[in-house]
Amino acid sequence: MKNRLTVLGFLALLAFASQSCKNEAPPAAPKPLTIESLKIERKNGVDCDTPDSVMVNCAWVNFKYPALKDGSDSLKQAVDTWAKEFMSAWVGMAEEPDNLPPLDDAINAFFNMQAEAAKEMPDIPNVFAAETTDSILLNDGEHLTLLLDGYSFTGGAHPNASTAVATWDVATAKKVTLDQLVTDLNGLQALAEKKFKEVRPELFTPDGEGVTPHAFDEAWPFKLADNTGLVKDGIYFIYVPYEVGPYAIGETSFVLTFEDLKGIMK
Repeated sequence: MKNRLTVLGFLALLAFASQSCKNEAPPAAPKPLTIESLKIERKNGVDCDTPDSVMVNCAWVNFKYPALKDGSDSLKQAVDTWAKEFMSAWVGMAEEPDNLPPLDDAINAFFNMQAEAAKEMPDIPNVFAAETTDSILLNDGEHLTLLLDGYSFTGGAHPNASTAVATWDVATAKKVTLDQLVTDLNGLQALAEKKFKEVRPELFTPDGEGVTPHAFDEAWPFKLADNTGLVKDGIYFIYVPYEVGPYAIGETSFVLTFEDLKGIMK
Protein backbone atom coordinates (compact mmCIF):
# COMPACT_ATOMS: atom_id res chain seq x y z
CA MET A 1 0.00 0.00 0.00
CA LYS A 2 2.80 2.43 0.90
CA ASN A 3 4.51 1.81 -2.42
CA ARG A 4 1.27 2.37 -4.26
CA LEU A 5 0.66 5.67 -2.49
CA THR A 6 4.20 6.76 -3.33
CA VAL A 7 3.66 6.00 -7.01
CA LEU A 8 0.32 7.80 -7.02
CA GLY A 9 1.90 10.82 -5.34
CA PHE A 10 4.69 10.91 -7.92
CA LEU A 11 2.21 10.72 -10.77
CA ALA A 12 0.14 13.52 -9.26
CA LEU A 13 3.26 15.69 -8.92
CA LEU A 14 4.23 14.94 -12.53
CA ALA A 15 0.76 15.85 -13.74
CA PHE A 16 0.86 19.10 -11.76
CA ALA A 17 4.25 20.01 -13.20
CA SER A 18 3.07 19.22 -16.70
CA GLN A 19 -0.01 21.39 -16.29
CA SER A 20 2.09 24.21 -14.85
CA CYS A 21 4.32 24.15 -17.92
CA LYS A 22 1.28 24.34 -20.17
CA ASN A 23 -0.06 27.32 -18.25
CA GLU A 24 3.22 29.27 -18.51
CA ALA A 25 3.01 32.04 -21.09
CA PRO A 26 5.48 31.73 -23.99
CA PRO A 27 8.38 34.22 -24.00
CA ALA A 28 7.32 37.59 -25.31
CA ALA A 29 8.54 38.33 -28.83
CA PRO A 30 11.02 41.24 -29.03
CA LYS A 31 9.25 44.49 -29.83
CA PRO A 32 10.50 46.86 -32.52
CA LEU A 33 11.92 50.12 -31.21
CA THR A 34 10.13 53.42 -31.63
CA ILE A 35 12.19 55.68 -33.89
CA GLU A 36 11.56 59.25 -34.96
CA SER A 37 13.25 61.47 -37.53
CA LEU A 38 14.61 64.72 -36.15
CA LYS A 39 15.48 67.74 -38.28
CA ILE A 40 18.14 70.43 -38.27
CA GLU A 41 17.37 73.19 -40.75
CA ARG A 42 19.63 76.24 -40.81
CA LYS A 43 20.75 78.76 -43.41
CA ASN A 44 23.07 81.74 -43.58
CA GLY A 45 23.64 84.29 -46.35
CA VAL A 46 22.32 87.45 -47.92
CA ASP A 47 19.83 85.92 -50.36
CA CYS A 48 18.78 82.61 -48.78
CA ASP A 49 15.10 83.56 -49.16
CA THR A 50 15.28 83.95 -52.93
CA PRO A 51 14.40 81.16 -55.40
CA ASP A 52 17.14 78.61 -56.02
CA SER A 53 17.45 79.71 -59.64
CA VAL A 54 18.65 83.19 -58.64
CA MET A 55 20.35 82.46 -55.33
CA VAL A 56 24.05 83.41 -55.35
CA ASN A 57 25.10 83.89 -51.71
CA CYS A 58 23.76 81.35 -49.24
CA ALA A 59 24.76 78.31 -47.22
CA TRP A 60 22.14 75.93 -45.90
CA VAL A 61 21.92 72.61 -44.11
CA ASN A 62 18.91 70.32 -44.04
CA PHE A 63 19.64 67.31 -41.88
CA LYS A 64 17.23 64.51 -41.07
CA TYR A 65 18.49 61.86 -38.68
CA PRO A 66 17.10 59.05 -36.50
CA ALA A 67 16.54 59.18 -32.76
CA LEU A 68 15.29 56.38 -30.50
CA LYS A 69 12.32 57.08 -28.26
CA ASP A 70 12.78 53.84 -26.32
CA GLY A 71 15.46 51.20 -25.80
CA SER A 72 18.47 51.45 -23.51
CA ASP A 73 20.25 54.73 -22.87
CA SER A 74 23.45 53.22 -24.24
CA LEU A 75 21.75 52.32 -27.52
CA LYS A 76 20.17 55.77 -27.78
CA GLN A 77 23.59 57.33 -27.27
CA ALA A 78 25.24 55.01 -29.79
CA VAL A 79 22.73 55.88 -32.51
CA ASP A 80 22.89 59.59 -31.73
CA THR A 81 26.69 59.64 -31.85
CA TRP A 82 26.77 57.72 -35.13
CA ALA A 83 24.24 60.06 -36.77
CA LYS A 84 25.87 63.28 -35.58
CA GLU A 85 29.33 62.16 -36.65
CA PHE A 86 27.96 61.46 -40.12
CA MET A 87 26.33 64.89 -40.31
CA SER A 88 29.44 66.63 -38.99
CA ALA A 89 31.51 65.01 -41.73
CA TRP A 90 29.49 66.86 -44.39
CA VAL A 91 30.07 70.29 -42.93
CA GLY A 92 33.07 69.98 -40.60
CA MET A 93 35.78 70.12 -43.27
CA ALA A 94 38.27 68.72 -40.78
CA GLU A 95 41.76 67.89 -41.95
CA GLU A 96 41.58 64.76 -39.80
CA PRO A 97 38.31 62.85 -40.42
CA ASP A 98 38.66 61.13 -37.05
CA ASN A 99 38.85 64.48 -35.28
CA LEU A 100 35.59 66.12 -36.32
CA PRO A 101 34.23 69.07 -34.35
CA PRO A 102 30.85 68.92 -32.56
CA LEU A 103 27.93 69.26 -34.95
CA ASP A 104 27.01 72.85 -34.08
CA ASP A 105 30.63 73.95 -34.48
CA ALA A 106 30.85 72.09 -37.78
CA ILE A 107 27.75 73.84 -39.14
CA ASN A 108 29.13 77.23 -38.12
CA ALA A 109 32.43 76.42 -39.82
CA PHE A 110 30.51 75.49 -42.97
CA PHE A 111 28.71 78.84 -42.90
CA ASN A 112 31.96 80.71 -42.29
CA MET A 113 33.65 78.95 -45.20
CA GLN A 114 30.83 79.98 -47.53
CA ALA A 115 30.95 83.57 -46.27
CA GLU A 116 34.70 83.74 -46.93
CA ALA A 117 34.24 82.32 -50.43
CA ALA A 118 31.52 84.89 -51.17
CA LYS A 119 33.78 87.67 -49.92
CA GLU A 120 36.77 86.56 -51.98
CA MET A 121 34.80 85.76 -55.15
CA PRO A 122 31.76 88.07 -55.17
CA ASP A 123 31.25 87.83 -58.92
CA ILE A 124 30.37 84.13 -58.99
CA PRO A 125 27.60 82.18 -57.23
CA ASN A 126 28.60 80.86 -53.84
CA VAL A 127 25.82 78.52 -52.76
CA PHE A 128 26.81 75.79 -50.32
CA ALA A 129 24.45 73.01 -49.35
CA ALA A 130 24.49 69.94 -47.13
CA GLU A 131 21.72 67.49 -46.35
CA THR A 132 21.09 64.04 -44.95
CA THR A 133 18.11 61.69 -44.97
CA ASP A 134 17.50 58.61 -42.84
CA SER A 135 15.98 55.18 -43.42
CA ILE A 136 15.26 52.11 -41.29
CA LEU A 137 16.45 48.86 -42.88
CA LEU A 138 15.73 46.51 -39.95
CA ASN A 139 13.94 46.98 -36.63
CA ASP A 140 12.84 43.62 -35.26
CA GLY A 141 13.56 44.16 -31.57
CA GLU A 142 16.78 42.12 -31.69
CA HIS A 143 18.75 44.09 -34.25
CA LEU A 144 18.51 47.65 -35.51
CA THR A 145 19.92 48.61 -38.91
CA LEU A 146 19.86 52.25 -39.98
CA LEU A 147 20.93 54.05 -43.13
CA LEU A 148 21.92 57.69 -43.62
CA ASP A 149 22.30 59.27 -47.07
CA GLY A 150 24.44 62.39 -47.26
CA TYR A 151 25.02 65.10 -49.85
CA SER A 152 27.01 68.31 -49.97
CA PHE A 153 27.98 70.93 -52.52
CA THR A 154 30.64 73.59 -52.03
CA GLY A 155 31.35 74.40 -55.67
CA GLY A 156 33.37 72.36 -58.11
CA ALA A 157 32.54 69.91 -60.86
CA HIS A 158 29.96 67.91 -58.95
CA PRO A 159 28.43 67.50 -55.49
CA ASN A 160 29.64 64.90 -53.04
CA ALA A 161 27.40 62.07 -51.92
CA SER A 162 27.81 59.08 -49.66
CA THR A 163 25.91 56.67 -47.43
CA ALA A 164 26.44 55.17 -43.99
CA VAL A 165 24.89 51.94 -42.71
CA ALA A 166 25.18 50.37 -39.26
CA THR A 167 23.61 47.49 -37.35
CA TRP A 168 23.36 47.33 -33.56
CA ASP A 169 22.57 44.45 -31.24
CA VAL A 170 19.65 45.91 -29.32
CA ALA A 171 20.44 44.04 -26.10
CA THR A 172 24.09 45.11 -25.90
CA ALA A 173 24.02 48.39 -27.87
CA LYS A 174 27.13 47.15 -29.70
CA LYS A 175 27.62 47.42 -33.45
CA VAL A 176 27.39 44.15 -35.35
CA THR A 177 30.33 43.53 -37.68
CA LEU A 178 30.65 41.22 -40.67
CA ASP A 179 32.98 38.84 -38.86
CA GLN A 180 30.25 38.33 -36.28
CA LEU A 181 27.82 37.30 -39.02
CA VAL A 182 29.89 35.03 -41.26
CA THR A 183 32.66 32.49 -40.84
CA ASP A 184 34.58 33.29 -44.04
CA LEU A 185 35.25 36.91 -45.01
CA ASN A 186 37.16 35.91 -48.15
CA GLY A 187 34.23 33.81 -49.23
CA LEU A 188 31.89 36.70 -48.48
CA GLN A 189 34.01 39.02 -50.63
CA ALA A 190 33.86 36.60 -53.54
CA LEU A 191 30.07 36.43 -53.26
CA ALA A 192 29.84 40.22 -53.04
CA GLU A 193 31.97 40.73 -56.15
CA LYS A 194 29.85 38.26 -58.10
CA LYS A 195 26.66 40.00 -56.96
CA PHE A 196 28.06 43.44 -57.78
CA LYS A 197 28.71 42.36 -61.36
CA GLU A 198 25.22 40.86 -61.60
CA VAL A 199 23.46 44.06 -60.52
CA ARG A 200 25.71 46.36 -62.60
CA PRO A 201 26.24 44.40 -65.83
CA GLU A 202 26.55 47.59 -67.88
CA LEU A 203 29.89 48.31 -66.18
CA PHE A 204 31.45 45.03 -67.25
CA THR A 205 29.95 44.52 -70.71
CA PRO A 206 32.22 45.55 -73.65
CA ASP A 207 30.82 48.28 -75.86
CA GLY A 208 30.67 48.21 -79.66
CA GLU A 209 34.41 48.84 -79.84
CA GLY A 210 35.23 46.09 -77.36
CA VAL A 211 36.00 48.49 -74.50
CA THR A 212 34.81 47.48 -71.05
CA PRO A 213 33.68 50.53 -69.05
CA HIS A 214 35.05 49.27 -65.74
CA ALA A 215 37.20 46.53 -64.25
CA PHE A 216 38.37 45.61 -60.79
CA ASP A 217 42.16 45.91 -61.00
CA GLU A 218 45.10 47.50 -59.22
CA ALA A 219 43.61 50.94 -59.73
CA TRP A 220 40.19 49.93 -58.44
CA PRO A 221 40.48 46.68 -56.46
CA PHE A 222 37.31 45.11 -55.18
CA LYS A 223 36.80 44.80 -51.43
CA LEU A 224 34.06 44.32 -48.89
CA ALA A 225 31.94 47.43 -48.58
CA ASP A 226 32.62 49.81 -45.73
CA ASN A 227 28.89 50.03 -45.12
CA THR A 228 26.90 46.86 -44.62
CA GLY A 229 24.01 45.88 -42.41
CA LEU A 230 21.83 43.01 -41.36
CA VAL A 231 18.37 43.07 -42.96
CA LYS A 232 15.37 40.75 -42.94
CA ASP A 233 16.52 38.69 -45.92
CA GLY A 234 20.30 38.74 -45.50
CA ILE A 235 23.14 41.28 -45.49
CA TYR A 236 22.78 44.64 -47.22
CA PHE A 237 25.79 46.12 -49.05
CA ILE A 238 26.22 49.60 -50.44
CA TYR A 239 29.28 50.80 -52.35
CA VAL A 240 29.66 54.57 -52.48
CA PRO A 241 31.51 56.63 -55.12
CA TYR A 242 35.29 56.12 -55.14
CA GLU A 243 35.05 52.96 -53.02
CA VAL A 244 35.63 50.42 -55.80
CA GLY A 245 35.34 52.68 -58.83
CA PRO A 246 35.32 56.32 -60.00
CA TYR A 247 32.65 58.84 -59.09
CA ALA A 248 30.94 58.34 -62.44
CA ILE A 249 29.68 54.83 -61.61
CA GLY A 250 27.71 56.16 -58.64
CA GLU A 251 26.46 53.99 -55.79
CA THR A 252 25.76 50.28 -56.01
CA SER A 253 23.63 48.43 -53.48
CA PHE A 254 22.38 44.89 -53.13
CA VAL A 255 21.46 42.20 -50.62
CA LEU A 256 23.25 38.89 -50.27
CA THR A 257 20.40 36.70 -49.09
CA PHE A 258 20.68 34.03 -46.43
CA GLU A 259 20.35 31.53 -49.25
CA ASP A 260 23.35 33.13 -50.98
CA LEU A 261 25.26 32.94 -47.70
CA LYS A 262 24.44 29.33 -46.97
CA GLY A 263 27.50 27.61 -45.56
CA ILE A 264 29.23 30.74 -44.23
CA MET A 265 26.48 32.38 -42.18
CA LYS A 266 26.93 31.97 -38.43
